[in-house]
Amino acid sequence: MRPRTQIAALAVVVIIAIGTAVLPAMAGTEGSSTGSFNLGNAAPSVTVALYESNESDPANEMTPPTEYAVRIDVSDSNTLNDIDEITVVIKKDGYSGNDDVHNRSTYNWTPSGGWQFVGPTDTGWSLETTSKTPGDLAVTSDTWWLHFRPSKVATEANWSINVTVNDGTATDTGSVQDIPMLLYVEISAVDTSYSFGNVNLGTTENNITDPNDGNIGVTAIANGAYKLQSKTNTTWTGQNTNDVATVNSSSGTLDDGEIRLIDNAANSYSEGSKVQTSAYQPIAGYGGLTGPTSEDGASHAIYQWLDVASEGLLPDTYQGTYYVQIADAA
Repeated sequence: MRPRTQIAALAVVVIIAIGTAVLPAMAGTEGSSTGSFNLGNAAPSVTVALYESNESDPANEMTPPTEYAVRIDVSDSNTLNDIDEITVVIKKDGYSGNDDVHNRSTYNWTPSGGWQFVGPTDTGWSLETTSKTPGDLAVTSDTWWLHFRPSKVATEANWSINVTVNDGTATDTGSVQDIPMLLYVEISAVDTSYSFGNVNLGTTENNITDPNDGNIGVTAIANGAYKLQSKTNTTWTGQNTNDVATVNSSSGTLDDGEIRLIDNAANSYSEGSKVQTSAYQPIAGYGGLTGPTSEDGASHAIYQWLDVASEGLLPDTYQGTYYVQIADAA
């Protein structure tokens, strides 16, 4: 008889008790403390260049009174809101004085005022409305544009453009050096007509009778040394007969039907120059005049005389054109 095998099953029961802990009451669950640090100032940086007014073409020289544009590239790690002032000084090389129509002009930019013209005031120097300020000063770099015109009498010489950027703590400077200011000259006639009055055949040294001061007045504007030159038509024509008086520009006796004009600055027939017809020639006494002039210009009196041949001209009123030119004295 086989033995019996008995299997006993053991059941384990685990009972988990879940309860709620009771914490003690608290007055607050967090605290705070204020921290701080001092951020140092970053100095601004500036570079400068001169352009034509289109802001595209670089300019290597200036001619009054043409408009030009100064490009001012500024960077500041504290953002451009840190910039307090930009000052631009345009001056003749070697000049150390105040703003002056011939030698120096100053411009200024501030966040509150924008671009302002400092001086010299009441002159031909100008601040143009095409000047620009960056639209967003919260960036760390951008470009300002200063548009200006030099006076007509800004001295013919080398000039510099000097820019200073100030953030209230630090500054930086940039410049463009040795920019030629080219010669500018301008002339206008005070007397647009003149007359020798009634003259006779075979006479010389007939002076101007109208205007009654006996000369032709002109006004010259120049930013450097200049000279006055003259010439006239080859012939002067009778207004009623169409008879022709031929201008003789050389020395010697006048041939039939010829006239000769003499001009100079000193009201001296003997010191005068024979007025040419083929090309301009310097007027005696006006061959080398020192500039610059004032902005209103310099007044000059040109005296003139008429010689008439002994024969070959009909009685009439003869007219011709006398030209005066201003040019570089070199």
